Amino acid sequence: MPPEDPVEHPAGATDDVVAAFEDIPAVLWAFEGPEHRVVAANRAARASMGFRPGIVGRPIREVAPELDGQQVFETLDEVWSRGEPVIGDERRILVDRDGDGRLEEDWYSYTFVPTHHPDGSVRGMTVHIARVTDEVLRRRRAELSAAESEERRQAAQDVVLTLQRSLLPAGVPVLPQARLAARYVVAERELAAGGDWFDAVPLPDGRVALVVGDVVGHGAAASAAMGRLRAVAANALEADRGVLGTLADLDRFAARERATRATTVCLAVLDPATGDLELAAAAHPPPLVVTAQGTARWIAVTAGAPLGTGVGAPVPARDVLAPGDVLVLYTDGLVERPGSTLDEGLEALARTAVAAGHEPVEEGTTVPSAQVDRIAALTVERMGWTGGGHADDVTLLAVQRTADPLPPLTLEIPPDARRLGRLRRGFAAWLDDAGVGEDDAMALVHAVGEAATNAVEHAYPEPPPDGVGVRLGAVLDAGGRVHVTVADSGRWLPAADDAGGRGRGLMMMRGMVEHVDVSTGPDGTVVTLVAPVHREATVGTYGDEAAVTSVRGVVEELTSELAEPHVLTLRGPVDAQTVDRFRHRVLEAGRGGARELGLDLDGVTVFSSSAVQAVHELRHELPGLRLRAGPASVARRVLALTGLDDLLDETPARH
Repeated sequence: MPPEDPVEHPAGATDDVVAAFEDIPAVLWAFEGPEHRVVAANRAARASMGFRPGIVGRPIREVAPELDGQQVFETLDEVWSRGEPVIGDERRILVDRDGDGRLEEDWYSYTFVPTHHPDGSVRGMTVHIARVTDEVLRRRRAELSAAESEERRQAAQDVVLTLQRSLLPAGVPVLPQARLAARYVVAERELAAGGDWFDAVPLPDGRVALVVGDVVGHGAAASAAMGRLRAVAANALEADRGVLGTLADLDRFAARERATRATTVCLAVLDPATGDLELAAAAHPPPLVVTAQGTARWIAVTAGAPLGTGVGAPVPARDVLAPGDVLVLYTDGLVERPGSTLDEGLEALARTAVAAGHEPVEEGTTVPSAQVDRIAALTVERMGWTGGGHADDVTLLAVQRTADPLPPLTLEIPPDARRLGRLRRGFAAWLDDAGVGEDDAMALVHAVGEAATNAVEHAYPEPPPDGVGVRLGAVLDAGGRVHVTVADSGRWLPAADDAGGRGRGLMMMRGMVEHVDVSTGPDGTVVTLVAPVHREATVGTYGDEAAVTSVRGVVEELTSELAEPHVLTLRGPVDAQTVDRFRHRVLEAGRGGARELGLDLDGVTVFSSSAVQAVHELRHELPGLRLRAGPASVARRVLALTGLDDLLDETPARH
């Protein structure tokens, strides 16, 4: 057979071209006409169809009818009509390769390119398809594995943080002439509980003791050791053992077992009224003072031997904090960095803490407004930016001596339910100025609102001569307790014998605060409320931000929205003034009992005994009534106190 004429066959000999086309490992198709008739299909293309008969010469719709509905034919039509190529990446296609009617899954990347007649009109198209199933599945397995690893890591971290939060104090006390802030951060590279701890203990004579310690190691043993040492220190301080006596008790206890030996600790006792400060340390980094003038100084404390090592007693030091000065105690994880000396770490801490406390920050940012809070939050955050982040757990406890003690509060309102909001707002603002944490503040505002509501509703059959219906007085004592009196000058009407929810105000108040006393006499009734108050301590991982909340911004207008089908979301107070609106809106949303209804109470700022009575009545009028109130919500606490928690449902029914 004579050789092929290369002029007549510019692509090569016909047999060679066909062989090359057949052997290309990618899927290659050639279609012609608007029906996409197959004019060429290489071996890989035919194999992708299961080598079914009659492929060439037939429209692809007849060759592979199972592709209908998978947008394949629509894509071919688009290329034909527009005359432009289409590219797809990692598209899943289901094909019946075995002819048994069951579709098999593969992923393909493809290019559809139109072909043209000499006059420029579309003739058909060539299709190049690459099977990428193996790559897609490998990547997805890797992504799933990574997601599972992250889920396991997060679960482990949650366990760590739960353990630490259970062993550390939930907050620091709120005092009339000292403001405290605390941060505990789990090391980025650690998934084990640590041995850092802090505590702040008000003393009977008005002073406050501050402790920061660090047990060697990580894991459950270190955390357990930390918990035992913290208990020993707190008991010694409350027993008035003083700085050296407390350290002596810690030293004796630490010597008993290996897990507690070599612990470092720094203990300081501050008199907020005078600024007098007594300190002692056991092998702990030196305390820092950020002065009111924006400078830093170190307190010269002789760092004795670690606890439990039997090497001598620490030497106490004395200092004085001026008004506005901030004392910073911390663990060595804050200042130790690979490749840096301890002196370099201490210098960085001093610069960072001063900048954090004295930078002019605009209002409306997420930066805490109180100077001691800024120093605590920003110092821990910024010291983690270098050296690859915090390699060890970090604890920081700061206290600022304020210039003047918090003044007592006095408020008066007439016997008018419409003025209860003004009373709550004024009291909430005072608590906010004191630095009381959100949980304690909300409980106190709620209890005070209940006492004031009782006075407005029951004390005055006749208007009082001086027009004053409720007098509120509040003071914060040196032990970190708020004392509130809510007084009226009237004579209370007897409460109705009503099982539907009235008469529960006193029980609710007792559930909100530590102590309630009601004293009734010829001049009226005085309700006294006492509660210890704290500020929340932040315990988390590096980068966590504590929510900055304030009771000063409590919503005082009741709003409602049917945000989900059959779920009514409420925000604001449900009290004597708004309860009728609440009841009407709930009945309206529940169509008088014609349909089930869920109430979302997470945004409710006050849930008074009037609200309790209303819900007891509504549960009979709306048989399908369910309540949603998260663990941190005001309403959840009240519901548990008043026999309504059986209505709780975290996810109210939706239809």
